[in-house]
Amino acid sequence: MLVLCLIPLLSFAELGLGGAAFFNSPVLIGQPVTTSGLTSGGFSFGPDLRFKFSILQLEALGLLTFAGDTTALDLYTDVGLALDVLFLRLSLGAGPNFTYVFGGAADPAMFGFNIKANADIKLGKLTVGLSYITGLIIDGGLAWDKSTGMLGASVLFWL
Repeated sequence: MLVLCLIPLLSFAELGLGGAAFFNSPVLIGQPVTTSGLTSGGFSFGPDLRFKFSILQLEALGLLTFAGDTTALDLYTDVGLALDVLFLRLSLGAGPNFTYVFGGAADPAMFGFNIKANADIKLGKLTVGLSYITGLIIDGGLAWDKSTGMLGASVLFWL
């Protein structure tokens, strides 16, 4: 019975599936971005999944990073708001992230919180956009001037 009630609700929802790539070099908020700084740390890449209902958006982003002898798997999950303005989709969300480092790290599993902002251009059922992820440290308040994050791009197909 519950499934029958959810079918009309899900007809108004959108599901986006695609991929993303992020620069591993941290981008400091308020500082100019240089191309040499972005390319020095390599890239992380992986799947991006977004579920949008009205203005609510749920997002899961998995990133795989290869750095020397170690490999890291990051999972970012966010809940936030997404607004469609003409041909743009602007979204901001926050949530937990989980990192697992392969290759003999002393503490292979790490847990934290993040904030993620997206700006996508809608091209029919396809969106192409830029994303920015930064860690969220709650101890003693937020220090935006010392916050670093990763800048990336994504391509999603919406069902």
